Amino acid sequence: MTKKTLSRYVLTDQLYLLIKNQILTHAMPAGDKINIDKLARDLGVSNIPIRESLFRLASEGLVTIVPFKGMFVAEMNLRDIDEIFEIRQSLEELSVRKAASRIPKEILLQISQELSAGKSADNEVGKEGAVSRMNEDLHGTILKYAKNENLRLTVVSLIERIYRYLSLHQFRIDLSAEKSEHEKIVQALLEEDTEKAVQAMRSHLNNSHQRLRDNFE
Repeated sequence: MTKKTLSRYVLTDQLYLLIKNQILTHAMPAGDKINIDKLARDLGVSNIPIRESLFRLASEGLVTIVPFKGMFVAEMNLRDIDEIFEIRQSLEELSVRKAASRIPKEILLQISQELSAGKSADNEVGKEGAVSRMNEDLHGTILKYAKNENLRLTVVSLIERIYRYLSLHQFRIDLSAEKSEHEKIVQALLEEDTEKAVQAMRSHLNNSHQRLRDNFE
């Protein structure tokens, strides 16, 4: 690979992360048509890496391509929420089954201690950050020890799409419920009861799904 080609890939990765962040934080609102020429001018790059980044984001469900009309920031709706959780339910249960016997107990004990010592947050931004950290600690650990990179990348992408909803101003995050549900998953893993851990994960995702739906309706 030439230096010029490598630079192009690096640029595309940077643009992908930048545009993705704008979508996740609603700087680019849901449903908006993406003006590729303007975006390229604003960012001081050519259209090619912008298009490559947008196609990548389309594969992750954050951009919608409409033939003969263009590219749009993906809409946010109940159907999207339902579909995300339907896929996530199956994949995270699989992750638990694959990872349960592999996660070192000291890591689980550390996660448990951090959950017990976790401080309450006074506002939704603080709660969003706390949920993000909890998810990284538990869901991230389970995905790591499932030893399947494609599985990990798929679930992480789905979780990022959920954060897009959580960052909406009207959302109210039930931090205590999230914490309690995480503790049950960790406890089941510490007891080396895989089926109990799967059931705890299923219950957690069902509850998270309903909380997200209730907030969005």
